[in-house]
Amino acid sequence: MNLRMDKHGNPILDQYSEEGFVDLTFRISDLSGDRKYFRFHLAAAHQQQVVGMDVQVVKGIQGGFDAQMDLVKNHVYRLGVRFFRSGPESDRLISAIAELYGQGDLPRKMVNEETFTAIALHQGRLDLKNEAVKLKIFGQDGEPFNEDEYYESFFNIDLPNGFVFWNEKDSDYRLPLLRGLTAQSSANC
Repeated sequence: MNLRMDKHGNPILDQYSEEGFVDLTFRISDLSGDRKYFRFHLAAAHQQQVVGMDVQVVKGIQGGFDAQMDLVKNHVYRLGVRFFRSGPESDRLISAIAELYGQGDLPRKMVNEETFTAIALHQGRLDLKNEAVKLKIFGQDGEPFNEDEYYESFFNIDLPNGFVFWNEKDSDYRLPLLRGLTAQSSANC
């Protein structure tokens, strides 16, 4: 993997974006864990500034599909992934995402926490600590369900190599994602 980095060792945030899709790359630091969760900080560079946030992921996540590629319902993890505001770099991250999505360059503030349902796009047993795992995450999917607020994305975690790749699933989810991650006082979506 040949990543472009800034002078501080942070990957360029949108280096893998291509026409029509905004895909984001982060370096993992401060990895810790307890019995149930891994927790780590994500950082990237965007326009000579550090952007990032803290993340928590269910430690024992397993493949979401059986041998016939049917969904394994007890491998759907409500609150499987959580994003946490870690300070001004999180606000810069949300502002950068808004800019990359073509939603203006007004300053934004990240919510303190956003939770996601997660499904590992694999079959069988997984070892998140020792292998890269591809997740699909679902935001604002609780009850009552509001289709206008709901969004999905791919959140691929590579703990062994120290990177996360947060990839867009569909550009129709851009505004709901921004609304979900932007604190109400600065919501301009």
